[in-house]
Amino acid sequence: MATESVRFYFDPTCPWAWQTAKWMWEVQEVRDVKVRWALFSLRLVNESIDDPLTDTSAKSVPALRALALAEREHGQDAMAGLYRAIGSRIHDGDAALSPQTLAEAVEEAELPADIVARALADPSTAEDVRAQHREAAESVEAFGVPTIVLASGRGIFGPVVALAPAGEAAGELWDHARWLADLDGFFELKRGRDRRPGDAVPATA
Repeated sequence: MATESVRFYFDPTCPWAWQTAKWMWEVQEVRDVKVRWALFSLRLVNESIDDPLTDTSAKSVPALRALALAEREHGQDAMAGLYRAIGSRIHDGDAALSPQTLAEAVEEAELPADIVARALADPSTAEDVRAQHREAAESVEAFGVPTIVLASGRGIFGPVVALAPAGEAAGELWDHARWLADLDGFFELKRGRDRRPGDAVPATA
């Protein structure tokens, strides 16, 4: 059976996308699935200013553009490695997405120390982010993250999980989510959220 290729669109600042990304890393270990990581900017969705990706003071912009340059210069594995290093700090840890945090993530990912500065100095990195965002918005009408595009070409928002399942549980969720997403005529299934990303039990009042 051929490896199933899927695209995973993420914004590094989204804690829900982070849990789904951790789930997809697990899926790759237990199913014949290969993820192509791609960028999506929530600022482009949520803000009306002319060019959000040039506002380097916004916490997501340096990360997004550094991720774009990491992919361009070093490939998908480098992008995924930098995303892991960022996410583990700001979502699993309590760090803010500050220049120092981003520098530490770059070091952990074994990327050149100047990659953030070069990404922000190069206007084409903003275009790279915008192009990947537009690809998701235009091909599957993506409106947020996590968005996954299956091998069939169908796109889904989610699954949104508070805590990423591991091992075979991750594989089983993949089997069910993929089957449901590929079901002709199926569009949406949703329920209220009673916990925050990373929480294993419901929040108490």
